[in-house]
Amino acid sequence: MGESDEPGSNGEQVVERGETYNHERHGEVEVTGIWKGIEEVDGTHDANENDVYIVRYSANEDGKQVDELTDTLDEFLEALD
Repeated sequence: MGESDEPGSNGEQVVERGETYNHERHGEVEVTGIWKGIEEVDGTHDANENDVYIVRYSANEDGKQVDELTDTLDEFLEALD
């Protein structure tokens, strides 16, 4: 990815895999993956591809490790304290 294509490189915040962040709902979370996805799929032949970045992260809830939480990059950034 070129510098202008990196997720979160809009000059405000950058999200990086392996880093921890303070999520307003889940507390401290670790980003385990970032990828380009699709906004929605209504059927196998109807996908709306809009360069949406997806952030996968893990957290501890009730003392247990929870993995595979996902948000769009925009949702993730909005939830950071």
